[in-house]
Parts: sequence; C-alpha cells; structure tokens
Amino acid sequence: MKFFRYFFFTILIGFSSFKFSAIEDYYQYEIESTSSNYGLTGILETPNARMMNEGGLQFTFSSSFPNEFTTITASPFAWLEASYRYTEIKNKKYSRDVSFSGNQTAKDKGFDFKVRLLKESDFLPSVAVGLIDVGGTGVFASEYFAFTKSFGNLDATTGIGWGNLGRGGDLHYNPFINLLGSNFKTRTSSNQGLGGEFNVDAFFSGPAAIFGGIEYYFKKYGLKFKLEYDPSNYDKNLNNPMEVESHLNYGFNYFYSKNLNLGVSFERGKELRFTFVFKGRFSEDTLKKPKPKNVVKLSKEQSRRARNNKEIFYRSLNKSLRDESIFIQAASYDESSVDVSVASSRFVKASLLAGRTARIVSSLADDEVDKINVHLMNGDFETSIISVDRRMFDKADLSNLSSPGELLLRTSLTSNSHNPLVEDADFMPTVNFPEINWNMSPALRHQIGGPEAFYLGQLWWKTDLNLKLSRRLTLFSSFGVDVYNNFDDLDNPSYSTAPHVRSDIQEYLKEGENNIQRMQLEYMFSPLRDTYLRLDLGLLEEMFGGVGGEILYRPFNKNYSVGFSAHRVKQRGYKQRFSFRDYETNTGHLGLYYDFPMGVSAQMLIGKYLAGDKGLTLDLSRRFNSGFTLGVFATKTDMPKEVFGEGAFDKGFYFSIPTQLFYTDYRTGVISFGLHPLTKDGGALLNQHNSLFSILGDTNKSSTIRDWQNLLD
Repeated sequence: MKFFRYFFFTILIGFSSFKFSAIEDYYQYEIESTSSNYGLTGILETPNARMMNEGGLQFTFSSSFPNEFTTITASPFAWLEASYRYTEIKNKKYSRDVSFSGNQTAKDKGFDFKVRLLKESDFLPSVAVGLIDVGGTGVFASEYFAFTKSFGNLDATTGIGWGNLGRGGDLHYNPFINLLGSNFKTRTSSNQGLGGEFNVDAFFSGPAAIFGGIEYYFKKYGLKFKLEYDPSNYDKNLNNPMEVESHLNYGFNYFYSKNLNLGVSFERGKELRFTFVFKGRFSEDTLKKPKPKNVVKLSKEQSRRARNNKEIFYRSLNKSLRDESIFIQAASYDESSVDVSVASSRFVKASLLAGRTARIVSSLADDEVDKINVHLMNGDFETSIISVDRRMFDKADLSNLSSPGELLLRTSLTSNSHNPLVEDADFMPTVNFPEINWNMSPALRHQIGGPEAFYLGQLWWKTDLNLKLSRRLTLFSSFGVDVYNNFDDLDNPSYSTAPHVRSDIQEYLKEGENNIQRMQLEYMFSPLRDTYLRLDLGLLEEMFGGVGGEILYRPFNKNYSVGFSAHRVKQRGYKQRFSFRDYETNTGHLGLYYDFPMGVSAQMLIGKYLAGDKGLTLDLSRRFNSGFTLGVFATKTDMPKEVFGEGAFDKGFYFSIPTQLFYTDYRTGVISFGLHPLTKDGGALLNQHNSLFSILGDTNKSSTIRDWQNLLD
C-alpha cells in the first residue's frame, strides 16, 4: 500500500498551495489537458479521464528510447477521442531477415480510442474507458478505466489497467473475474501477427493493475507538472523487454501558445523523453468575416427605368453580384418576382450565397416585386431554389425581425433540378465556349507510415487545366512536374498474390515523378427531378483509366440519397502517361447515404472492387457547422485474410478543414488528409473525380436549414 500513501500525501501537499484568484483570467495562455506519450489525452505513460475539446485535432511527436510515437488524434464529439499512432521501435529490426531489414528499425501502427462515461461534477470525478492499440499487432495493447478529479490547479487521476498497463505493479488483480466470470482470468495474446483484427476476447482480461498520477498547473508561467505511477513492467514484455528502474515518471509541459506545447519527462528511472504537440480546434470559425458590400437602393425613377429597360436591371445586377464574387448564370425580371441563378467560388454555405444575392436583388428591384427566387448552382447542376418574401427579408436585413428563423417561416425551399433556370430565362450572360480555366500551385505526393520511414514524399508542381466545351461537357486535366522527392528510399516491393491494383504504389511514385494525374472527359445532367447523372471517359486517376458513369437520386426534402456507379477500367503504366498494363476489370457499387442528427453522416457502398473482390465499405463522418469534417471508414470483402495480408481488411480515417477558417474572408477550398495505414489490393475503390455525392450530398433542404442563421451575414 506504499503507493497509496505516497499518492494521497502528494495530493494533500497540492491542497495546501491552492490559490483562487481572478488574476488567472489574465494569464497569456489557458493551460488545458495535454496528451500522453501515445497521443490521447493523458499524463505520460498512463491515461486520465480528460478529453480534448470537441472538434479538435492534434499532432503529437514523442521521442525516447526505444519507442518513438507519431500520432494524429481527433475528437469528433466531446465524449470521444480517437487516434492513429505510428511507432518506431529503435532497439529492434524491421524483420528477422537481416537482408530484408537492412538498417530499418521495427515499425508498428495502431488505433486508440477513449470514451468519457461520466462528466466531472462538484462531487464526482470524470470517468473514462479506453482501448490502446486496437486493430494493430497488439504490441502496446491495453484497456483501462480512468477517474480524474480537479482540485483547483491540481488534477488527480487513478485507474485500473489491463494488458500492457496491467502487466506489473504491487496491486495486482482483476475485478472482472468476480463480476463476470473466469473467462477474464487469463488474457489471450493481444499480438495478432499480421495485425488488423479486433481481438475482443483479450479485452479487460488477465492481470490488472492500479495506476495514478497528478498534474499541477502553474498558470502564471504556462507550465504543467506531471507525476505518475506507471505499473507497466516492460522488463516482462516478451516481445521487447526493457529495463525498468522506477515506476515513477515525472515531467513538465510548457504551453508556448494555445496551439503548441512542448514536453520533457524522465521515465522508467533512466530515460528522457521529449514531446511536441501541435493542435487546433476547428469546430467554429473564430475569425471575423467581412460584412456585405453596401449596395445603394435605386430611387423610384431609377427603378422605373430599370423596369422599362430590363437590360439596365440585368447589367446592374450582374455588376453588383460580381463585386461580391457571385456570378450570375441566368435571370428573369417578372411583374411581381425576380428569379436569379447564381454560382460562387467564394461562399460555401447556400444560405450565405442566397442572402447576399437577395439583398442585391432587393436593392435594384422596384416596389412591385414581392418575391425573390434564388436558384443555386453547383457545377453544372441547379441544386435548390430559395424563395424569400421580399418585405420580410428587408425587415430581417434591417434587424427588424427577432431572428432569421422568423424569415424561414415565410421562405420556400424547393428543387427543380431537371428544369433549371439556365434553360429558360430572359437573361443569360454570353459564354464563349470553349472556356478555359487553369490553376498552378505546389502540391505534395507521399507515402506515410512505410517501413523505410514515417514520411517519404515529393514536392510537386501541379497544374490543373479545365476545358469547358459546353455547359454540361468538360475536359478535366491535371499533371505535375517534380521539384524534389526522396522516393529513391522506397524499397518495399509488393509480393501480394492478388492483382496489384494498389500495392504497386512505390513503382507509381518512383517512375511517375512527372506524370499526367488525370485527363478525363465528363458529361453531367439531371434527367428527372432530384436525379443526377455523370458520364466519364479517359485517364480517371493515377493508376486506372476507363469509361463509365454514375447516377444519384437525392430527394431534396429527405435526408437520404441512393446512387449507383459502374466503370470498365484498365491499369495505367507506372510512368502515368498514356501507356497501359495488361490488367483490366469491371467495378461498380450501389451507394446508400444517410444524414443523422448532429452532423453525423453514414455512407455504405456495396459491390465489386478493383481487384475483383466483392464486399462492403462503411464510412462514418461528422461535419461541424464550420465545415470541418472528421471521418473513418472500413471495407470488408470476400478476399481471404491470407491473400489480403497484413491488416486483415482495409480501414482508415480522414479529415477536411475549410481553408476559410484561416482567413478573414470567405473562400471555398479545403485542406484534406486521408490515411490508409496500409496500401493493399483488397477493398480498393476507383478514385472518382467529381463524384455526384461530393457535389450534391450537402445541398438538400436540411443542410440549408442547418446554415440558415448565416443568411444575413
């Protein structure tokens, strides 16, 4: 019981130094919960019950000997954290085969999860349950319950851990044996060889141990002190034993800014560890955006002239919209209404685009107009019609209504995709086809988490060239020129017995330094209401070319969509020019999509994949009001585990950050990142540029209502 005496004596010392003063509100940086060595919020080697802020994303690099962790952690909900961890084990070789390993050290990958079961209150601690190294090889596999309570500037944590956390310590027992039976007495091996499967039988089984620690906040100095009792007996780890001289670890974190903190610690009584954490919270747009440009309302005489000569009205409307980076596609000025079709590369939210358009129309139209119909375009599709009561809108714009919600009650939200305004309007701007648009920028291509190094990449000068031949027909091209790369270090060819539809990634990267990424002809149209069709032909992605298409039914008033895609494809040559390899196949999927409350969306694809295997892909994501999106996916097919190889099945995660969160102006565009821990041939989908759901998935009625509060921004 020595540990308990020392632990609670330290807590009492902390109580004696409590000071509660309002001056803390003026310290430069707020000290928050910090990550453990593994990436999830915790102390050092042990977890706690604290959580990141909802909508948070953080990158953690933690280096010591022999384990160096690189982790990406996200918090899709206030009660959930999830992370992907890449570990370099410096005292082991990558393979038992010395000729294969060379100088490469061992690498390990895994997913961690933590769920908060109880939020802290005045009398009760925060309680969390967590899983470490799920779906990996099980080298660091642990499960735990953690309890954390704050006392002023002090956080006190205790808990019970299994697996790696339960391997040692003086307090050795498993309460689940008495509660749930003898099945929890012995722990089956967490090490799954090739990894990738969820060894549920091992969860919370075998020996367990108590862990605990304290964290003290020196808010004036931006410091946090950490002291923990880590029961892990690494010297008893048969996979990679490490000497342990002490179970007490301690260290400091320094908060350089609200986005960056640095850590140093002394662990196992013999090793120093250095930690770097960079984080951000993207659930809200915290940068103030510009208000609408001032539009001078026409006098009655000017309005009368614009009514009698509609060309004046259309020219004025076109100019005023362009000042807001809104581009008119078509317009009709009738006796009591104005219809205007618009598109914009500046505004992401439909309500914001509609609000600024309606404000300009109202300032230019005469008093006879009582209805403004804004037709929103995305690409070649008219996605929705927002019809506002002109008088009510003007009152709301002058802040004479209690909220935009009052205006919503007098607003009609509809869709007429198969009969868009651009096909039947009094005014349409002249467009000289073919229309050429191009963009040049630096870009990155990379392989992350390979055996040679965590990151191997290329700085690539990318040029996108779009040739619009008609309103519905466009040729999309993308090609790149190498600036710098370290792909020569790639040395892990594929030995897969399945068709090499993805596993030859290293050959594509090395030989395709200067490549044609895509050269694809697309035709899009809407044959029926809420039904959309896309046909494509050409070099569809870096590894495949072919012909095919997709159809999507997206009922505007519903929260679901149904789609189907089918392609005949052939594998491209490694240089990614115009040559092809011998392999060709058919691929296609039925797609089911549903929007749940709280921004949660589910996608399910059922069909045939590039390697000929058949199965299902499930994608779950959460989109915040800021547009920030976090998602995970997994694919299970009929390909045998022995053929699929390491990882057992395809899985991964992704996130998307709107670029406007970093600017004081509105703009479209996102910073996207996605990761498959392993590049395998099983469960491989064709990468579809401009997929219909990516264009139309967030354009239904519920998404417009979700963003309605931005109508008058």
